[in-house]
This record gives sequence, structure tokens and C-alpha cells, in this order.
Amino acid sequence: MTSTHGGIVQSVVPGSIAEEAGIIPGDVIVTVNGNPIRDVIDYRFYCADEFIEVEVRRGDEVTLIEIEKEPDETLGVEFGEELFDGVRECGNACMFCFVDQLPGGMRQSLYIKDDDYRLSFLHGNFVTLTNVGESDIQRIIEQRLSPLYVSVHATNQEIRSRMLGAKSPDIIKQLNRLSAAGIEIHTQIVLCTGINDGEILEQTVMNLAAVEPGVRSIGIVPVGITKYAAGNLRAVDAAAARGIIADVERWQNEFKNKRGGRLVWASDEIYIAAGQKVPSARNYEGYPQLENGIGILRQFIDKEHRAIRRLRGAEIQKECVIALTGELAAPTLRNFAQRIKGECGADIRVEAVENCFFGRSVTAAGLITGSDIIKHLSKLSDVRGCDVLIPSVMLRDGRFLDDIAPQDVYQSVGCRITSIEPTPMALVESITKHQKPNKNN
Repeated sequence: MTSTHGGIVQSVVPGSIAEEAGIIPGDVIVTVNGNPIRDVIDYRFYCADEFIEVEVRRGDEVTLIEIEKEPDETLGVEFGEELFDGVRECGNACMFCFVDQLPGGMRQSLYIKDDDYRLSFLHGNFVTLTNVGESDIQRIIEQRLSPLYVSVHATNQEIRSRMLGAKSPDIIKQLNRLSAAGIEIHTQIVLCTGINDGEILEQTVMNLAAVEPGVRSIGIVPVGITKYAAGNLRAVDAAAARGIIADVERWQNEFKNKRGGRLVWASDEIYIAAGQKVPSARNYEGYPQLENGIGILRQFIDKEHRAIRRLRGAEIQKECVIALTGELAAPTLRNFAQRIKGECGADIRVEAVENCFFGRSVTAAGLITGSDIIKHLSKLSDVRGCDVLIPSVMLRDGRFLDDIAPQDVYQSVGCRITSIEPTPMALVESITKHQKPNKNN
């Protein structure tokens, strides 16, 4: 019986196998070698063969196309969606869930709680593995869906179930099974003061370290708390942050001897809360959890020198700009702005935008809203007509989280908003033009 599922072809590469086979945009690839195609992972996995049979549906007509190719040769189709059967959503009720801490009236897409191991493999999303069954585990192993990114929080069953708001399977058994099959795993612990810190944290780190060779990193990040949060969650304060860093350094020394690598890291936010400098680049061993906010500041600082060299011999296009960021990254960005001014005289005014929308405790630049930017710029004198730079992480599909567009900011305060990548080089290039050759670059 023909499946009603499959992937809708969005585009076909000219001259590709798919074009020669007569596949066109709008066609649905239903099966490959008789295997239903649930997502791009299935599609890629089953297409990795010399001889394949592709079932294609066009309207009510179904065609079986036989193709001979090299095993690693692609058909040349692109899909509009990666998951053809929909995103697997989270069935937990985590006490610290950020989605549950959002106010009403925002874009509907922001309220989707994905907990899909396929997105973990494809994009590094952290998942709990609470909704995977035996067939899912077998698929992960068979298709080598590695690496995976797993939210653990605690290996104590009672504590983990309490934090997730649902009965939790034995996470260590799950990780050991994946590890034995050669799956690489990166784990995170969202630290909630008084719940999974102290002895519970020690136990969790040691249990995860014992999952060899699968567990390749353990990231410790502080819980994010908005003003809409329910319950009695407590942020990680300065004293707690210093204690966590001391523990992390102790564990790193132990694991370097036992496992040959540091294995566990604290997030940048914990170092800032503690009032301490982030470690050197060597400490991060390749930055395995950069997207989790672990090592971003160190990477930024280490890239500053090359960006400063770009200023030598360059003509300054903008001598005065305003760079907006969150309170978390503001000190690092201000230090870089001073280096730029010392090199070429360009005055970059760094402004830390207070997060009134989510609450003052939310300090990441990526969670700054358009309404808070308008509020902040309205308080500043002589900003009308100024160029305002924002990091690209503030925007989703060209709009801020509160659905305000950069053009709305311009209409409100008269400042032109330019989005740039959050790197030293992008900031330097935004203020220069007509680069002159520099043999040192």
C-alpha cells in the first residue's frame, strides 16, 4: 500500500540525477527501496546505495523510478522541510522550561517545545530522550545518528523526574547503550540552585564521566528565569558561581588524568556571575558546546587581534556608531570598542539593553526584544539619525522576539538598525570601507 507521507520536493538541481529522472518541484518522495521516508535523515540514509528504487507521487499518480549511481552521489533534490512527519514535541513539564516562562501573545512558533532526537542530530538541539522508544534507539544506532545532544540535569532518578515534571527513564542506561554502539554524546546540566547542585551535581558529573567513550562533554549552564516564571526557582549567584568554577576546575584536572580531556565546562554566564575571566582557548579543547554558551566570549576575545589588524590602512566609514547588546556581553564588547578607538579613533558606543520584556535577570543578547531597544534608545540623547548595530542573534526571520521589525525601531526613534554577525571582524568591517592591501592580513 502506498504511504501518504513523504518529503515534498522544493527544488531540483539542474543537470542532477533527479532532473534526468523527471523529478520536479512539488513531487513527493514517498519511499526509497521500499522504506518510508519520514525525514531527510531517512532520505539520505536509504539513498546511500548504488541501486535504488524511488517511489514518487505527483498528485494521484505514483511512479517507481529505478536509479543507478555511486553510493555517495546525491540525487540533487532539496526539501522544504527536514521532518516530513512533523516535529516530535516535548511531553515533559520541566520546572525551568523557558517556553513556559514566555508571556502570551507572541508568535506561535515560539511556543513549540521540540524534543526530537532528529533535530538533536541535525542541529545540535538538546533533547531529554524521555520520549524515545526501542524503535527510536534502534534507528539511532542503525543510522549512526551521532553526535547527539542530551539534557540530563541529574542522574538521580527522583531528582531528574522532579525537574522534568514527568517520570524519567534511566538516563545512564540509555547513554550506556548508545555509547556501546559508538554514538557520540554531548550532555548538559541546567543548574537550579538548591535542586541539582552540590552533591547531586557531583554525582551527575561522575556518572556521566563513567559513560565511556560515548559522553564527550558535560556543559553546566545556569537556569534562565524570566519575570513570568512560576515556582521558586533561584538564579546562580556570585558565591554559587565561584563554587561551581572551583568544582569544574577540580573535575577537569581529574578527568585529564583519567580520560585524557577536561570533559566538563561551565558556561560563560557562570564566569561572569562569579566576576572571573573566562579560561584560555586551550582549556575549551575545540569548543564542543559553543552553541550552548560555553566559550563564546573566549572566541570573541581571541579573534579581536586579527580584526584590529584589519583597521590598519583602512578608511573609516563610520566614525560614530552605537552597538547594542545584552548585559552579559557588554563588558567584553566595551573592551573591544576601546581597542578600536585606540587604533583608529572610531568611537563605538556600546549600550547594554536592559531586558524589561523578560526581566532583568535575562541578560543574553539573543533575548533582547524590539520594544526594549526602542525604550533604551528613546532615553539616549542625540541618537536620531545614528547608525545602530545589533548582533544577528537578536532577530528571528527578520524580526525581534516580540514581533517588532527593525523598520519599526527606525520609525519610533529615527535610528537605522543594521544586523551584523556577533564577531570582532564583522564589527570592524561595519565601520570601514575601501580596504587597502595589508600584507599582515
